[in-house]
Amino acid sequence: MAHLNNDDRGQIILIAALALAVTFIGLALVVNSAIYTQNLASRGEVAGSNDALEMRAIVEANVGQGIIAANRYNYSTQTALEAAVRESARTVSTQTERQRVTSGTLVNATLAGSPTYGTRIAQTNTSLFESGEATPSADWMVRERVTRPGDGTNATRRFVINATELPSSGSEFVVTANGTGGNPEWTMRIWGDVGPSGTVNVEVDTPSDTETCDVSIEEPYAHIDVTGGTVQGEPCLALQDGRFDGRFAHGVGDEYNITYGSGDQIRGNYSLVVRDSTPASTLDTAPASPFSTTAIYNTTVRYRYDTSNLRYEAKIRVAPGEPDAS
Repeated sequence: MAHLNNDDRGQIILIAALALAVTFIGLALVVNSAIYTQNLASRGEVAGSNDALEMRAIVEANVGQGIIAANRYNYSTQTALEAAVRESARTVSTQTERQRVTSGTLVNATLAGSPTYGTRIAQTNTSLFESGEATPSADWMVRERVTRPGDGTNATRRFVINATELPSSGSEFVVTANGTGGNPEWTMRIWGDVGPSGTVNVEVDTPSDTETCDVSIEEPYAHIDVTGGTVQGEPCLALQDGRFDGRFAHGVGDEYNITYGSGDQIRGNYSLVVRDSTPASTLDTAPASPFSTTAIYNTTVRYRYDTSNLRYEAKIRVAPGEPDAS
């Protein structure tokens, strides 16, 4: 029987220790790689992480534009809407990959499951903001029982008003988010004048406070992004969060109605998308104005970014124009 002397035993122990050390280092690299993949946003020191996150933002923005276009032009059926957005995601994926493949980067973006549907309410011609009934009303219900989905998001997005005529002070156009079940209201009042040396005034009343912003304009129309919190592209503190939180429908509870008041005092067009469980009936012809049609409220994109040093995978929720959680 062969026997090991002390030197042989020492060499075997040393070799075993080195093998264990190499194994531990390898495991550490694998674990760290997984952490970088899942938490890339907080791992700025990872090689290529900034490029991966920048490309993620580009993919999100481009798919968002695809949703906007689909809601505007492909509202005939949910099938047509989904097909349009899937094609948009494929186009974004192909174009971004072509741009990056020369640098050894692979980018892929696909829809993960079916979109979440809602309703688009819009007036596309330039007219008074009255109801579309046979006898138009200046005070009317735009949408009933808009329900937040339970994740804190607002359930109304991309609410934009373009006004060619504004009411004077004392006869303001009013948008109200009426909380149901006895909950308080959120109210926005708009007045002013357009054109050279014009001014747009926006006042927001929430259950806790009131704030007003005014913006000077020279254009022949006033552009008010209600959910985006801007007037003529400039921040309107009355519609934003901060010391005063005036974000649309903030503080009115999980369910609310949207109403217009004094719609005969303002002229122009508008559009908004709401997330609800009973989308509007689908149409296959151009609707009258104002109208409501089925729309995509949001969708989820599976995003993957590969280089020789980094693999990043994430699911991106895309809801263009959605305000922050309230």
